[in-house]
Amino acid sequence: MLSPDEIQAMLNDIPLFAGCSKETLAAIAKFASERDYKKGEEVYDSGEQALDMYVLVNGLVSFKTATGVGHLHVETLMKRHMIFGWASLVPEHPRRLGSATCMDNSKILAINGDEVMQALEQDPKSGFLVMKRLCSMIASTFIEKR
Repeated sequence: MLSPDEIQAMLNDIPLFAGCSKETLAAIAKFASERDYKKGEEVYDSGEQALDMYVLVNGLVSFKTATGVGHLHVETLMKRHMIFGWASLVPEHPRRLGSATCMDNSKILAINGDEVMQALEQDPKSGFLVMKRLCSMIASTFIEKR
């Protein structure tokens, strides 16, 4: 089991949270819960409400958009310390546009999006940094790459 200090260090290594204050990272680390998934197990499915975001501690996760979601088709393999399920940081919790499935036995941190947002509201500088990066993540997901 990871200690709060290990989770905090991991969060600081993730581009979305890198450079946030130690206090904010510590607050977010307190909300994280470790979950173990078996190969083939689904983390979430398309259409579910996006309440949690996830950090892949170890293992392998595949993200695939649902068919019929406009012209968007994304299939990505998540690797160690990657963040996914970031829609939980979008106000009013949109529905998931795709599914995340473990391709190997995996350990994942689940972090409630509302609790992350509350921690970021307490530290506007870190909050602005994360929201700016989140906008870039969303844009890079939906903008056609040429």
